[in-house]
Amino acid sequence: MAKGQQGILIKCHGMYYYKTETAKGTKPFDYEVRAPSLEFFRETTTKYMGTDEKGRAKAEERSFINIRGQLKKRLLPLLLSRKFTDFARVKYVTIDEIISETKENLDLPIALRSKKQLAVLINEGRMPIDVEDYMDIDELRTDILEYQEDPEAFNRDKGRRDKRRGEERSFIEMNNLNETLPPVKKTSSGIADM
Repeated sequence: MAKGQQGILIKCHGMYYYKTETAKGTKPFDYEVRAPSLEFFRETTTKYMGTDEKGRAKAEERSFINIRGQLKKRLLPLLLSRKFTDFARVKYVTIDEIISETKENLDLPIALRSKKQLAVLINEGRMPIDVEDYMDIDELRTDILEYQEDPEAFNRDKGRRDKRRGEERSFIEMNNLNETLPPVKKTSSGIADM
């Protein structure tokens, strides 16, 4: 955007693959991306819906905002390759916060809200979730969605989830990892476990 233009600011972090003549691996990154609006990230797809009574193909056009996907595949490779000379490709990106620079109210899905925005949602919905218990924002977002979908099942598993988070914090403190999470493994029930 030209100087003086305002739109949205996306704060994100993640990992990128690097490659030099003598080494390759992954490195972390933090980046702030500016865009004119959320509409900049709109994608349209066409889904085949079968045929009509005359045998003609029917299709339905769907439109959605895909910020994370476009950041990973299209925008961050351009931006990170300018910043890091060893950049090869993006491994993953996590959106930390999306802010309107024009003070416009952004109606963001849970998957794109910041911890502060999620805390407001939790308080309004009187959910039994404490934002401060979560080091990983994607885990917080997942728990909110699971609570909204099935509060009883969420409450039934809450003790086990709280215990796992406590164990993760202890592990991090004991190993002086400065809030770097260990890799998550999934249990047979599909719930993340340490």
